[in-house]
Amino acid sequence: MHPSAERALELISTPQSPAQLLDASRKAWDEHGYPLTYACFMALVAFGDNYGAAGTNDEDGVGVIPRPPSEVIILAGRRRGEEALDMLNSLFMRVQEADSAQTDELAPGPSLADLDKNYKGNACYLMAYVVASGVSSLVAEGQDGERVLDSIGHALEELSG
Repeated sequence: MHPSAERALELISTPQSPAQLLDASRKAWDEHGYPLTYACFMALVAFGDNYGAAGTNDEDGVGVIPRPPSEVIILAGRRRGEEALDMLNSLFMRVQEADSAQTDELAPGPSLADLDKNYKGNACYLMAYVVASGVSSLVAEGQDGERVLDSIGHALEELSG
């Protein structure tokens, strides 16, 4: 597995407070840069595909990223956290739309590179938080957390190969 994918999985699977996750995400981004952003996004997509982590946008039934609690977003900066989450939601929805249409073409909008350039470790933090909280929710519902993490790890390993 690529080192950035390993680090993304570590961010997702290591129990820590939001402040600790933010610090770890920023440090990991300083080490890996864009590959970490890519790995975190792919983990989010894999989790959404396999476990239905996304909610739905009532307008068109397209998945959206579950909104983290306000205190989680504020840690990334109130305005910047909201902007990063909006950009992430836009990208996630466009990826799902392209997948549904069975095309590689995304609708116009910000790219993962834009998200990475503008929000760096904060974007990784939000993605890692969403996936980690989704795994925690599944565990609370009685699912095997290790199995969920293994499936995300497998998806990241396939991308690395």
